[in-house]
Order: sequence, then structure tokens, then C-alpha cells
Amino acid sequence: MRIEETPSEAELLLTFREGTTSSLVYLYNKYYNSVVFFSHSLIKDRQQAEDIALESFVKLWQKREEIASMGKLRGYLFTLARNACLDYLKHGNVKARAQETLLQEAQLSEGEIEANLVASDLMRLIYAEIKSLPDAYREVLELLYLNDLTSAEAADKLGISMENLRQRKGRAIKHLRVELVKKGISHLTITLFFL
Repeated sequence: MRIEETPSEAELLLTFREGTTSSLVYLYNKYYNSVVFFSHSLIKDRQQAEDIALESFVKLWQKREEIASMGKLRGYLFTLARNACLDYLKHGNVKARAQETLLQEAQLSEGEIEANLVASDLMRLIYAEIKSLPDAYREVLELLYLNDLTSAEAADKLGISMENLRQRKGRAIKHLRVELVKKGISHLTITLFFL
């Protein structure tokens, strides 16, 4: 399996179970950001979420021979991440009351886990589309939505006027809408993300 090709699920599962590292690299590139987003949504600590994502891939690799299908692989990966998040919340230095609240929020039903997986996939798709924008548009959206800067802070950082920032943001979102709608994302979903 060459990395630049998109392998079939059967081929990917076979090479992964056999211990071919290129299949691990492929899965890592495909799911890492989703696992980080999922973990961060539970523990609200970006660095720890990244550590949990890495640990989850290591554990997945160690159990690779037991994986029966790609669906099971994906589910197992997110279960590993969820369990690591719960362990982090149980053993961390979080105050007792805050810890109890977070643990209750982290006890997700199957439907809630699936909803978080869908949200993670959507975020991965949106991030990929943002990265493909021309630099002037990409920078604006990254500063506003990924780095959480105010419009004034973003304009100042880019050295542009507020009007120029507003125009770039509008054009970038318009371009994203077109591309995301082509990929089957509804206008309402896109609008909700960019409110």
C-alpha cells in the first residue's frame, strides 16, 4: 500500500492488522484531528487532548490484530479516547465538584457518542477546506474561528482595516459554503458553524 493512494477498507484493515506502518500513518492522518476534537470536547484541555489522541493510536496499534472491521477500528479508537478522558478526569487535579460535573457530562450514550463522531468528522472536513483557501482568506478564518480572536484583534494582527477583514471573511465563508455544499453539508449546518 502506498500512502498517496486511498486504500480500500479491506486493504487498509489487512495491512493494518499485519503491522504495516504506512496503514497506521494513513489512519493517523485521517482520524487524529477528530480524536483530538472529540477528546477536547470532553476534558477542555487541548494539550491533554492531543496526548490522549496519541496514546489512543498507540493502544490501537498494540491491539491491531484483534480488529475485525474498519467500523470496529474507528469505534475502538474513539472508545480508547473516551476512556482515557474519563481516567484523566478521575485522576487529574480537578476540584471535586468540577470533576463530578465533568464526569457526568462525559457519560455519553451511544447516540451522543455517534453525534460527537459526526461533529468531529464535520470539523475535520471544515478544517481541511479552510486550509485549502487562498492565504488571505484562510488567515482571517483561522484567526477568527480557530484562534478565537476578535475582529479587531484579527485585523490588527493582519495589519488590515476592519472593512478589509469583513470583506475577506465574507468571501472566505462564501467560498467555503460552495465547497462544503458540494460535499453534502447543508447550508444550515454551515451557517450555524460560522455564527
